[in-house]
Amino acid sequence: MKLTCFKRTFLSCTLTLFRAILFFWLLAGLSQGAGAEAPSSSGADLYVSLSGNDQAAGTKAAPFKTLGAARNHIRKLKSAGKLPSAGITVWLTEGTYLVPGGFELTDKDSGTEKAPVVYRSLPGAKVSLVAGRIIPAAAWQPLSASAKSRLHPNADAAKVRELDIPALNLDNASRFAPSNRFSDQWYIIDFFSNGKRQPLAQWPNPEENIRKVNEPGWTTCNGSYDNRTFHYGKGGKPEDQDGSNELDLDGTNRSARWAASLKNGYDLWLKGFWRVPWEPFTMRVQQMDTAAQTIRFIEEPLGGMGSKYSKATGEDPVWRTGHGKEKWRAINLLEEIDYPGEWALDVKDKKIYFYTPVSLPEVMIADTDEPVLHLSGVRHVQFSGLAFSGSRGNGIEAEGSSDIVISGCTLSNLGNNGIVLSGTTNSSLRSNDIFETGGAGIRIIDAGDRRTLRPSGIIVANNHIHHIGQLSFREAIQLASCMKVTLVHNLMHDMPKSAVRTDMVNDCIFEYNEVHNIALGESDNGAFYNYGGWSTYGNVFRYNFVHHINRSNGFYCDDGDSGDLFYNNIVYDGIDAIKFGGGHNNIAKNNLFIRCKDQGVDDRGIARNYKPGTEYEQRLLDMKPLQEPWKSYGSRLRQQYGLKANLWEDILRPDWHPEYPNGCALLDNISIQCGPYLKPKHGDVNIAGNLELNTTAEAAFYDLASLDLRSRNKNILEKFSKLNEVFPQIGLQADSFRKTLPSRKETGGLQNRGKAGSAWDEDQLVK
Repeated sequence: MKLTCFKRTFLSCTLTLFRAILFFWLLAGLSQGAGAEAPSSSGADLYVSLSGNDQAAGTKAAPFKTLGAARNHIRKLKSAGKLPSAGITVWLTEGTYLVPGGFELTDKDSGTEKAPVVYRSLPGAKVSLVAGRIIPAAAWQPLSASAKSRLHPNADAAKVRELDIPALNLDNASRFAPSNRFSDQWYIIDFFSNGKRQPLAQWPNPEENIRKVNEPGWTTCNGSYDNRTFHYGKGGKPEDQDGSNELDLDGTNRSARWAASLKNGYDLWLKGFWRVPWEPFTMRVQQMDTAAQTIRFIEEPLGGMGSKYSKATGEDPVWRTGHGKEKWRAINLLEEIDYPGEWALDVKDKKIYFYTPVSLPEVMIADTDEPVLHLSGVRHVQFSGLAFSGSRGNGIEAEGSSDIVISGCTLSNLGNNGIVLSGTTNSSLRSNDIFETGGAGIRIIDAGDRRTLRPSGIIVANNHIHHIGQLSFREAIQLASCMKVTLVHNLMHDMPKSAVRTDMVNDCIFEYNEVHNIALGESDNGAFYNYGGWSTYGNVFRYNFVHHINRSNGFYCDDGDSGDLFYNNIVYDGIDAIKFGGGHNNIAKNNLFIRCKDQGVDDRGIARNYKPGTEYEQRLLDMKPLQEPWKSYGSRLRQQYGLKANLWEDILRPDWHPEYPNGCALLDNISIQCGPYLKPKHGDVNIAGNLELNTTAEAAFYDLASLDLRSRNKNILEKFSKLNEVFPQIGLQADSFRKTLPSRKETGGLQNRGKAGSAWDEDQLVK
């Protein structure tokens, strides 16, 4: 399966050429949106200022007041056939522009290839588009007597204030959720003060580590009572044999306070990993029994109560004894507001409570579900140097659009995702900062066409994505049903799940990205996590640096994901450096693994029935693989990667045993102070030529403490010949938007901030 010398040389030259083309393409694009550019003097400029007038001419001397006026002026120019031949730029002067319903562009607002429409900030100006509701400080009132009686004993009642919800006329404050159980959604308002998301009241507090045995911000179950009830104290029989009543350890009479609140008709919601360690469910509590020390939900968690890896206790309905490590927290309780910044939504009394700082602040409430910027059927439009915030929904949403450029923008304080591209092609997202989102950083859906192999033409480059998934556990970047998306030079860190997740994608390229400190909320994932089965071929992962992910795998092809190529990547301090979970033709070669538990291939497909006649076969058949263009595509992939199997005929044959991980390989990798290479009992799997060193000292790294992983070890450089050349180029790059780059110390990338992984953190092969 090894490439011939000719193929290696050809591949190396091809990659060098590709990188050069990409660099100049980015440089050309960045120059169009360079932050230091001055307005042109061609007459193709419009101006918007908070001190302007929408009935003005839109000139520098007489600017418009709103973006809507500038948009409408451009529409008139287009209708009259007077759009300037070189395009038009809308310059925004410094300030915060309120767009309560969001700002929308349609096909009427498109530019052309030679005459794009550009919206951007003036050089040096800080421009924000805000969709949130601004609440003045004077609107806050002292707590009512009934609210004071429920307050946490450690809270200063004089500093906890309330807002009357009916007077605000909010759309998303009448209920906490439309059902009694939900997973990856969020239904209520979002809340900000002084430009920062304020923490929704919870117990344990985010940094609270109860008894120094739990993860900060979480407590654990003490065993199941039945399919929708668990013990919070004595009485259960968890496998860890720990029955401590952590609710009442601090002397605040917590269980009694919660029980009284429930009895008086107030909601109690618990978010936890009741069944598996990778999908939290938020559950509404029906009752608390303080004598038996149990909590009962209105509905059962999905699949029943208790870790699926613990002993089965009940079959109809299903529930299990419990592992004792099923972590959970209580959220949105007035009873748990105990430090400045915390807030809660009281559905019953129709109030918002807030533990204010020293002085009463002006706050922003994100209530609208509309994106701050919505593009529908738009072509050849660019946005540069703008900040987007304040929506309960997405920051920027583009659907059915093309040739969109979003560069040098900031997306933060959003209730859902930063940027969403749906059915959008030939576009670029580059040099943006995305943080403090409730959901993902970037989502790209239905880009290109997998069946016809039409590429998306989307490049995601040089973005800094961090501290996302604050409300719903999401990834930094999500790709779903995409063809040929390129992710290059992005830095991703501090998130609850994986950095990048792919679902049903082909021919995507992931290179020069850096990832650290992920999986801070849940487990069984990878820095790059790939899903989709037998049709996900042609994706290339190269020159990526993944480090300090001690509760995550580095590269994880889960649930039969197939046909991915991994080479010249670096994984430092992970669980499995690379993990192939039952798929075919996944190849990892010439990678560098440091201080990881192991790396390997498993044959889970046998126990999980990855066979013809199942959804795995159907997903491949949906591509019509025996017809063009997939027929030739399979031949090209086979030749390019040196595969033994005939794509796609062999995979569809039962006697080829597609439930085996046939064609997978771990070749010529370097592992330093790592565990073993794991080979399954079944399947045509090749594990050979790997260099194993026992200590990091043998690696002769330039400076391991500061993560300079260039090496003087000749054996390492024989396997990874471009290591010293590639390593300095990984991660963010300086450009017209990023004059300076954050150091790894500044982003917290020199140490782990999550609890180390264990068997509980990973999906286990349970038959």
